[in-house]
Amino acid sequence: MSTQSDTVGLPVAAPPSVKVTDTGGNPVAGVSVTFTITGGGGSIVPISTSPVVTDAGGIATLTSWTLGTATGTNTVTATAAGLAGSPVLFTATGTAGPATKLVIAQQPSTTASTGVPFLQQPAIQLQDAFSNPVPQSGTIVTAAIFSGTGTLGGTSLTASTDANGLASFADLSITGSGDHTLQFTSGGLTAATSTTITLP
Repeated sequence: MSTQSDTVGLPVAAPPSVKVTDTGGNPVAGVSVTFTITGGGGSIVPISTSPVVTDAGGIATLTSWTLGTATGTNTVTATAAGLAGSPVLFTATGTAGPATKLVIAQQPSTTASTGVPFLQQPAIQLQDAFSNPVPQSGTIVTAAIFSGTGTLGGTSLTASTDANGLASFADLSITGSGDHTLQFTSGGLTAATSTTITLP
């Protein structure tokens, strides 16, 4: 399988494999094939300095290919010097893992008037363990005052993530004075805390 996808930081289901044949299509054993990571990071076993030798069926297969930690394209090439068709390119798309934390994509206003909705409303992004955005809709994020004395107001103190995993609040405000921070939570995900919001 030359093209596949899997979760970032995990091994692909089908490690790269090539077959070496002679001009008559017969398998050739004992040929050294070098597998090399050419994009996306990650790791392979064995490493590129240890070529894989074709077996009796002319097949050379990596033991494993673990994708890099960033979403996107990962590539590995298989090279056998002097052979037609060499190198062979293998591509795998790294997809985000399950959401593990909340991150503030847009901070609320740093200054505000008491009881008046922030001019800049917060937006919260789901991320996986490697800080990749997780495109998951329907996750409920709750806002609350984390530090400072006052009352958090708004039409709703919760927001639901969209298809991109982003939860956007509409009209949050704080009634009170002094410095405050907000915290955003959702189930067992790691919470996110805002920068300071100052009210006169």
